[in-house]
Amino acid sequence: MRALAGYAGPIDGDPGPLTLAAADRVPARVAAGRAPMTPERRAIAAAQASLIQAGYEPGPVDGYWGPQSDFAYSDWRAANNLGPALPDRRAEVNFGTEAQMVDIYGQPGNPRCSAGRVTVPWKMVLAWAPKQEISEIRCHELIAPAKQRVLEHVADIYTPAQIIDLGLHLFGGCYNLRRKRGGSAWSMHAWGVADDFDPARNRLSWKSDRARLAQADAAGWWRAWEDEGFLSLGRAKNYDWMHVQAPGLRG
Repeated sequence: MRALAGYAGPIDGDPGPLTLAAADRVPARVAAGRAPMTPERRAIAAAQASLIQAGYEPGPVDGYWGPQSDFAYSDWRAANNLGPALPDRRAEVNFGTEAQMVDIYGQPGNPRCSAGRVTVPWKMVLAWAPKQEISEIRCHELIAPAKQRVLEHVADIYTPAQIIDLGLHLFGGCYNLRRKRGGSAWSMHAWGVADDFDPARNRLSWKSDRARLAQADAAGWWRAWEDEGFLSLGRAKNYDWMHVQAPGLRG
């Protein structure tokens, strides 16, 4: 905001008059037809637009600070010597090479990557915009039947209160045509074969002593996925407990 919009106020987390004036000088490219934003969302949207102008990928300019915005900001801080970026350790896990992914699922971003529709059998909201409810998840069409079975089984073994307590109602995203942070390889999300849940309580670098989905009462959740051939980075490598993916499934 200082570099792109001339912000000269303090860094205090308060979207005051100077922040909002600077935010209005950033071409936010907000989608037409959206409702007017609160001051806080205007400031976030300006930060997202600034990250895009600087060459990063924070996701849509919508005024909601989700995991993708957090990742882009972390990389921007590292590039400007303001602190280390959050490491993208997913590259360390051989859950499917890019060539194998293309062989199974086609090129990243092809129409099949978001053609699958999975009905959510409980109330689910976007983790970064909890007032926005979602009724279905878009994913690669090859994995949609297996994912549907997983969610229906989870709805059978957990009560609605338990689902909320585990954070399974907080959806962090599936299909997203982007590359892995800090590299040129495609993210598993670019094929629509990876899902994130409750990112705030299962952060990328958190291990089992902190991550909510590493606790004992989440065992049924992970068994439901693993029974269908999905893979958990948390269970395999003890980080990124929000994340589950299915690079090897064909149906």
